Amino acid sequence: MTIIENNPFRVLGIISNSSAKETKESETFILRYLDIGKSADLKFDITPPLSHLERTSEIVKNAKRKIHDDFDKLAHSIFWFVNGTMVDKIALNKLSSEKNIEKALESFKKGSRNFVISENSFSSILNFSTLEIVSYTSHKDEERLKNAIKYKYQIIKDKIVFKEFEKLITSTSNKINHKSYIDRYIENTKGLLKELFPRKDQNKLLLDIFSEDENILKEIEGQIISSLVEEINENLGLFNSFFEDQSKKTDAQIVRSRSSIIKRAKKLVADTKSDLNKLKKSVGKDNYEFSNLVNEVYTFVNAAVIICFNKEMDSLNKEIEINNLSQYGGDVTYPSFKLYVDILEEASKAISSINCPIKGTVNKNLQGIKKNHREGQKRNREESNYTYSGGSTYSGGSTYSGGSSTDSNVGAIVIAAIIGGCIAGGLTESGGGFIFGAIISAIWINNILE
Repeated sequence: MTIIENNPFRVLGIISNSSAKETKESETFILRYLDIGKSADLKFDITPPLSHLERTSEIVKNAKRKIHDDFDKLAHSIFWFVNGTMVDKIALNKLSSEKNIEKALESFKKGSRNFVISENSFSSILNFSTLEIVSYTSHKDEERLKNAIKYKYQIIKDKIVFKEFEKLITSTSNKINHKSYIDRYIENTKGLLKELFPRKDQNKLLLDIFSEDENILKEIEGQIISSLVEEINENLGLFNSFFEDQSKKTDAQIVRSRSSIIKRAKKLVADTKSDLNKLKKSVGKDNYEFSNLVNEVYTFVNAAVIICFNKEMDSLNKEIEINNLSQYGGDVTYPSFKLYVDILEEASKAISSINCPIKGTVNKNLQGIKKNHREGQKRNREESNYTYSGGSTYSGGSTYSGGSSTDSNVGAIVIAAIIGGCIAGGLTESGGGFIFGAIISAIWINNILE
């Protein structure tokens, strides 16, 4: 709980409404002791129950700078102790001298007037809530902690009480922007919750704490949505940089890197899945911002598949061309496209209920690549068992007689034609022109048929 343990008022060993003179005197006192290598005995260090704080001259000077501005001073005050009433004074003296949390809590409780927020009770309620947060590490009662955070919010929410709080700390009133201060409080509270509950959803905790306040709920929900969108966009940006780097590689390099490219596309899906689900839950699947982000994620997934597929097709076309032009012939090994089929099937399933433009393109490319995968594997099996009427048998695939095409050559052309035809149509909708290499195969096939 850094906001309390490293609170600048704690570093200086003073209460929040100490005068400028008292603040300066405390700073000087601490620095003098540090100069001779000793630690000063500070009344409001509150150790224990707080853990030991190692002070240096820089830490002390920085603490003083942090409370120079009235807004910052007030922001830190809400997470420390104030002396507003005689009850506060007695309880704080007991806390600093006896280090007895329970006795101090009981005293602050009496001054809280049954926790009804007012100009006369707010200081004791503030002190009670700070000590409740401090003692959480001992009592481990999450509801007590949430109530403590609520008490502080109730103090600053009430404009009349907030004015008195501002006056108590800064000796002025109506100078601090009320909404900005509340935003800072929520931000600091979120940081506190993250420290105490690192494995829990801090946004959900905030929503639970402020569930009764419609205005603050809207603020938190807005912040949650903005945070989710920002995180998703960050992951999209990282993948975009990666994809641009891959696009600059040679065809052969891309083919060799196909596994890592597809793996990185899967990582994009994994890294954005949780945030997209949270966003959908908050705004609904029909929300434009949500569907647009989904579209961006899976446009990248589609692009990753297509750039690899096209380069493999270019390589296959060259192999077929060489094979058909050679007087000796040779084997054509058709690549497996299972890697692409698998990721596109996952993509198709993930966006099946989402209204996004890329869905149609993904489905078309999936069907085309899946068909090519089946046909290619079929041709591989056929060529491995092919026996020619001339009596010569090639265990690895096809053979040519002279320069004429055999049945095996025709098979190669059929596959290439399928690949060229099935995919080209699905690419046009994407708007990205991703499937270019496949079209080349169809053009080359015409030359062969002639």
